[in-house]
Amino acid sequence: MKNRKWAFFILLCIAVSFLSSCKKEGDEVAVIIDNKKITVNQFNNYYYMFAKMMLNMDKKEVDKMASNPEIENHPTLSLLNKTKFMDFFVSRNLLYIKANQDDSISKDDLNTVADLAKLQFVSSYYLGQKLKDEIKVTDEEVNTFYARNKDKLKGVPMNDEAINWMKQQVFMEKLEVKSNQFILEILGEIKVNKEGFKKYMAKALKEKKEEPKEEKKDTEKKK
Repeated sequence: MKNRKWAFFILLCIAVSFLSSCKKEGDEVAVIIDNKKITVNQFNNYYYMFAKMMLNMDKKEVDKMASNPEIENHPTLSLLNKTKFMDFFVSRNLLYIKANQDDSISKDDLNTVADLAKLQFVSSYYLGQKLKDEIKVTDEEVNTFYARNKDKLKGVPMNDEAINWMKQQVFMEKLEVKSNQFILEILGEIKVNKEGFKKYMAKALKEKKEEPKEEKKDTEKKK
């Protein structure tokens, strides 16, 4: 009986050791914030998604740009430095935690902000992924953008970073036009009823028109 227990214990140790050795690269913890563990893979997901959403860059472009030491002091591109992005990521997590702990901050307001952020980022991500292959940026369009913004870009060296930035701006302009077209198309697919809102606005307009009459009555009474 004693031998069986030892055999079971040894097998258990072997199993635990095997499972530990099977841990995939990137599953190790990168940072712990208020007891919440963020793995290296999770951190990289946030890092590359931030670049995709904010800078319209894919993984390959991000890695190329991040290797350029000239971005260190750039107001936005500096966050492609993973160390700086980690500091940014930690600071935002700390502020999020404090905002939810602070009793002086309205929880209804925080929930509204969270809902709006969710709507904005999910819809922007969807539109970007859905329409990106339909949008091409030509050299002529980049030249036109430069000519239109020549005063703002005065003194900026026309290197690869600047040209890529201008391409991204042109892309975003074209994406906005495409997005509006796409939204008009899906309006017929998903049922939307704004009758309640129309009544609310009509009532508000009516009350606004009646305000001067009420003020006039009050003035006459005082006389």
